[in-house]
Amino acid sequence: MRRYLVFEIKRSIFSYPFLIGWLIAMAGIAAWTLPKLQFASEMGALRLFLWLHDGYISLLAPVIATIPFAQSYAIERNSGFSRFVMQRLSLARYQTAKLVSNALAGGLVLVIPLVSALIWVTAKYPMTVPDPNGNPPFFQNLDPPDPLVHMGLLIGLGFLFGATYATVGLATSVLFRNPYYANVIPFAIYIIFGFLFGLFGLGYLEPSVMWRPSNNTFATPATVALQYLVVWSISLFVYIRFFRAKEE
Repeated sequence: MRRYLVFEIKRSIFSYPFLIGWLIAMAGIAAWTLPKLQFASEMGALRLFLWLHDGYISLLAPVIATIPFAQSYAIERNSGFSRFVMQRLSLARYQTAKLVSNALAGGLVLVIPLVSALIWVTAKYPMTVPDPNGNPPFFQNLDPPDPLVHMGLLIGLGFLFGATYATVGLATSVLFRNPYYANVIPFAIYIIFGFLFGLFGLGYLEPSVMWRPSNNTFATPATVALQYLVVWSISLFVYIRFFRAKEE
């Protein structure tokens, strides 16, 4: 099991799809940030990081997270490779290796660009600048954290967001056995539920708050944790239930 898990992790991270996801994330950060560079010194490292964090990468994050490995089940199932693997490995172990490697790849493909951005902004620009409004909060109902802690929290949450939406993509891959759905449906869920929750006055529950909690003044640690719990529970149920149904 350990050997196969290591093999799957390497296959998910050291791959062309992972590189493509990373390049898309970096291109999104660059395209969003370049027009703002003339004001970067006045903004300081924290606000510049928040600016790029809320740009194109925040919109594309559900897709980027699924690019490295979420398609893998559908591809392996349709080619017959999964049956070959399960002649040598139990179903539960195959499921676990696929789940862990996919979640890790989905988190890292978003975290690596964000860590790169953090290193760049903190090395080049002042951490804080005079601002009558003070440092922005991580949650609106809590005191603002230290700027470096704030950026670190967003990077950690970025990993969790990527792992979560990669799992949504993998569950979709299992449910439909179509590799392209693994990329399209997580993004559709992100956009549709964002629109619906906003339309009905439930903006604190819409998916973008999972990326940055301060996007809504009514978001709290409990509401964000609940969102992650619900998405993970549904994704894992679909993944386990329909994986078994399609393999048995």
